[in-house]
Amino acid sequence: MRKSIFIGMISALILFLSPNVLLAQSELPNPGRVLEVEVPAPALKGNLVGTNSIQKAAIYLPPGYDLSEDRRYPVIYLLHGIFDDYGVWVENFEVPKILDRLIARDEIPDLIVVMPNGGNRFGGGFYRNSPVTGNWADYIAENLVDFVDNEFRTVANTAGRAVVGHSMGGYGALNLAITRPDVFSVIWALSPCCLVPEEDLSFGNDAWRRAAAVEKIEDLQELLEAGDFYPIALLGIVTAFSPDLNAAPLYGDFPFDIVRGEIVLDDEALDRYLDQFPVRQIRNARESLRSLHGLGMSVGLDDQFLHIPSGTLKFSQELGKERVPHRLDVYDGDHRELVGERLESTAFPWVAERLTSTK
Repeated sequence: MRKSIFIGMISALILFLSPNVLLAQSELPNPGRVLEVEVPAPALKGNLVGTNSIQKAAIYLPPGYDLSEDRRYPVIYLLHGIFDDYGVWVENFEVPKILDRLIARDEIPDLIVVMPNGGNRFGGGFYRNSPVTGNWADYIAENLVDFVDNEFRTVANTAGRAVVGHSMGGYGALNLAITRPDVFSVIWALSPCCLVPEEDLSFGNDAWRRAAAVEKIEDLQELLEAGDFYPIALLGIVTAFSPDLNAAPLYGDFPFDIVRGEIVLDDEALDRYLDQFPVRQIRNARESLRSLHGLGMSVGLDDQFLHIPSGTLKFSQELGKERVPHRLDVYDGDHRELVGERLESTAFPWVAERLTSTK
């Protein structure tokens, strides 16, 4: 079994120099810089959960970006997990400092990293298209990519773009691998959630009953105040994976009924629901997945969300059955603790090696 190669993280202050410019302080003399931008998101217009159609994102520009007006850079799109925003990359996992170190050591070339927000009132839209929560996959693959290619000197083609994500973002990266291989050529998913609805994501989890009991939006606030986040996340899954425009005010189609306090599955609705999960989508998407320049995943065996290790291993097995080349790294670790170290030791170098630096 592959063991982690641990690389120590050096903590530092993140200084907000202005509303539009963030500078991640580095121990290096020539660090990159991080900009905060606002991105038009027409793909999210008309969503039913109140998500703004102007979205914020943070963009890392490498140290050499301002030194050459002609050079273009490959781009990694970095997707965060549920209940997070791009601040988790800048402040918690210190991604700008990781990139500075990797570039300084010539372990990766100069590149741009785009960190969008992907949250909503349910914690996140799972980077997939939904008539309820908005077309998040289209926002990332079209609105955001177009914005970045127009505003920055990028390698503006499929071979120059990658998606890396953690947890909900790991799911989002794999969803984009399946649905938008015309836009992104390299994928890495860290501890991807929601690949198969089993273990704690199965209907044996009592949080499903609490989610189904929500009758009005105000009930979400009560769950938040009680620190009961799981039902909210499940509502996010239902509205993104199983939307129902006729089921106001939450607009989710639960594939079960509650009968005398027990969950009774609806076989037809359940089958539709299961079809939305990536493990069931691999066969139909195998040619698209085979066309990628790189597909990688990593998962910690001590992940607190039990469906994540089992789902990642099952996803890898199904990729193998369909002869889809991929890399799977399994290590000793939990859901969040080693994310920065895995990005630095494995994900970023592996992804960057497979990206083209030519237009």
